[in-house]
Amino acid sequence: MAWGLAAAVTTLAVLTAAWWAGGHNWSWRAADLFPRIFGGLAAFISGRGLSPGLQLASLLLVLVMLYAWWRATRSALGYRPGPVQVQQLVDATVGRASLPVDALTSRLRMQLSESSLYPPTTVPAEAPPTSFLDLLGDVDLTKPGTTIPRLLSRLRPKLAYRVGGVLQRREHRTEPCGITVTLTAYVFSGARATTVWGRDWEHAVCRAAYWVEASLLPVTRAGRRPPWHAWRARELPPELLRAYQEAKALSARQRYDQALQRYGEALVFDPQNPYIRAEFAGVQEKLALPVDALESCQSGLALDGQTAEEYNQRLWARWPHPLSRCRYFFRPHKYWETLGLRYRNAIILGTSERIVELAEQNSRGDGHRPMSDFLRRVLAERYWPAAVDFALAGEGPCRTVRYSGIGVEETSKEWLEKHLKDDAPDAAKKQIRVVLQRAAVQELYRLTEDDLHARCSPLVWFAWLPRLLRKIWPIAYVQQNRPRSSLNRVGLMINRDVWGPLRLAWRSSELAEPLPAPRDRRTATPHRRAYARRRHEMSWKELTPADLSARMRPLSPALREWQDYYNFSCVCAVAMNRYVAEERGATGKCHCDELTRMAVKELEEAVLRAESGFTTLGRSWMLFEDPDLALLRRTSPFADFVRRTYPRAATVEKAVPCPSIRCLTDGYARRLLRETAHVMEQIWRQRGKNGSVAVHALRAWLDAEEKAWESLLVVAERHPGNWDDRAALIGAVQESDPCAAARSDFPPGMLQDADAEGEHKCLAELLQSVTDDLRKNMSDTALRRSHAWCTTLDDAVAAGVTRMPAADVRTLCSQYAAAWQRLGARLQPAQNWDTRAKFQAAVHEIAKPEHPYASPPAAIRI
Repeated sequence: MAWGLAAAVTTLAVLTAAWWAGGHNWSWRAADLFPRIFGGLAAFISGRGLSPGLQLASLLLVLVMLYAWWRATRSALGYRPGPVQVQQLVDATVGRASLPVDALTSRLRMQLSESSLYPPTTVPAEAPPTSFLDLLGDVDLTKPGTTIPRLLSRLRPKLAYRVGGVLQRREHRTEPCGITVTLTAYVFSGARATTVWGRDWEHAVCRAAYWVEASLLPVTRAGRRPPWHAWRARELPPELLRAYQEAKALSARQRYDQALQRYGEALVFDPQNPYIRAEFAGVQEKLALPVDALESCQSGLALDGQTAEEYNQRLWARWPHPLSRCRYFFRPHKYWETLGLRYRNAIILGTSERIVELAEQNSRGDGHRPMSDFLRRVLAERYWPAAVDFALAGEGPCRTVRYSGIGVEETSKEWLEKHLKDDAPDAAKKQIRVVLQRAAVQELYRLTEDDLHARCSPLVWFAWLPRLLRKIWPIAYVQQNRPRSSLNRVGLMINRDVWGPLRLAWRSSELAEPLPAPRDRRTATPHRRAYARRRHEMSWKELTPADLSARMRPLSPALREWQDYYNFSCVCAVAMNRYVAEERGATGKCHCDELTRMAVKELEEAVLRAESGFTTLGRSWMLFEDPDLALLRRTSPFADFVRRTYPRAATVEKAVPCPSIRCLTDGYARRLLRETAHVMEQIWRQRGKNGSVAVHALRAWLDAEEKAWESLLVVAERHPGNWDDRAALIGAVQESDPCAAARSDFPPGMLQDADAEGEHKCLAELLQSVTDDLRKNMSDTALRRSHAWCTTLDDAVAAGVTRMPAADVRTLCSQYAAAWQRLGARLQPAQNWDTRAKFQAAVHEIAKPEHPYASPPAAIRI
């Protein structure tokens, strides 16, 4: 930026001097400027009409301008940075078999390509000049026709960074393969190098690519994009980049268990990143963990430069301070990432029935994690103004009048924190739904206001100017990898003006009777309540499709993106709950059919405007996850819409209630266990073909085998919906043989059609039966035998034994492969008693290590 400004200033100075030097030249009056400037530039070279001193000063000014442009183009190329040249890797492993250098080099380039940050180039590029004198080179002022084009071509360098690597090997049990990678920056005339190690060559190449990206991010344009702008001009840990990139890739492939693990690792390195927190909460919500997602959002709402107390006061203040009100107007880029986190928080609060239903399941002991004390305290501190009328209703009107403002606040906090527990009565749970809906409307009101201030900021206009110029005059193709914003202005207004008030009216209608208003309203409403604004209020009993259309009519001309139409479809689907089957008559049925038609129509419009890839990713959310569409999924028009949009969706051949997320999770757990058994069987059969094996290698195999059986037993014993147990099992299988797991495309994706088609009632009995089989005669099972083999092999290593005979290796591998094969058959839908008996026999037929490896100490003669 600074060198670009310097280049512009020096160019203006040269043009001014040329205009002055060309004043004696004749030119046309209508076009006097350009001929005069060109005449002055010619005078700089020829010296006509200028004294020697002025000619030398003019040439010196031109050199200063060229130097400024040279530095500006180098800085621009380093900031952009464009393609990064990856050189051929060098094999430095002496005395060993030759390595596939070409394949590893391609793997490094592919890894940089998959990161969507820096596309590599394989075309050799000439290194740019590193000094200004090299730039001038053989400039000949007597031949301007050839000198000027050569000089201009040198002003625009073609290469900013170059990556090279040397393959190395060391004696190490876990990470023997390494790469010494060097990153040369011609822009800064410097280089940095490091050595990374991995369990195999592909692992080392992957780590090297992440190190290169982590080195480039803080000094390039990509570092200004979320979630990396806080790391601008700082040392970015490669582990953070690796965890975040892998989490994004796993989430896109619907491997949410591992994605949660990777997001957790990323938050360890950058806990104050609101962008990563929002994505972390989104994955938690996909796994039907709304309480955990709400806690992730609530703990990060104050990451926009204000404390939690300041955020709470600003949320409910009647007339906030102008500087506090316009904080997003003055610094939109610094706080923009928190808007997505606040939107996710408002949506979770708006679907309050999921939180209450989860509390009911916890009270029945269904294995979910209850709401933490920390989250209850945070919700009470932040949203107590929405519970004032409920808290004061039980105190009586006389006592309410004596309350001061502080007394009302403390009473409301105590009431809200008390009734957020799992064992709250049914009437209190209905009130909690209303309180959370009020909080959601209030959050949406303040969020929409802050989003408007951020969009109106002049700093945002300046960011749109280069994009507009690139569209008008596309000089060169520039790859853009800007993340999609989760916020849309029209979608926010739909949620604030229609979706939020509609859900609040729905939950308020469930209350047994309206609460008596306190006599002193000043103590009962100490803060601004956006949910009570008259233009936002809706009547649930008098709701008709015409009312919804009237509320949407002012926003209809602005509908452009898919999210606008999808939000309107959610509004129509929520309104269908007004006409339940038990209460609606002929008129109600007509209204319900009209709402169904409107919802499906808006879904079709949303699909038409969304990208094909995004439609595929949002498929599971639409078919199974979105709570707003729960009643719409039971209708025939929605089933027809799904068949048209997703022709292979076999779960909607007829209009039936779609399974819950818990049923889908149970079906995925069963499919995961079957895939685990299949992959482990293939691993052991492949190992049996290796012949004689080193003892330490066999020890590593059996140690990973023990972890796999332990993780399998934990998943079978506990509730299969625990994502951390499933992630531990996946990690144990991948640790056994990462290459085999990758070839088998393990683990499978979640929320698939196969999970919805299976039978979910018998899963608990099946897993309990598998657990009983593994617990029976525990000392003879594969789990205990693996531990016994590890202990015996440790003694063998201590006794000096180096290799295991090939026949023993084949026998042991075949026995473990048979155990996993019988487990896979045991988990199939069609099975009988003979299948269970074969599984029990295979699990208990692992050979017992009995060879004595202890030997007397040998005497050494000196």
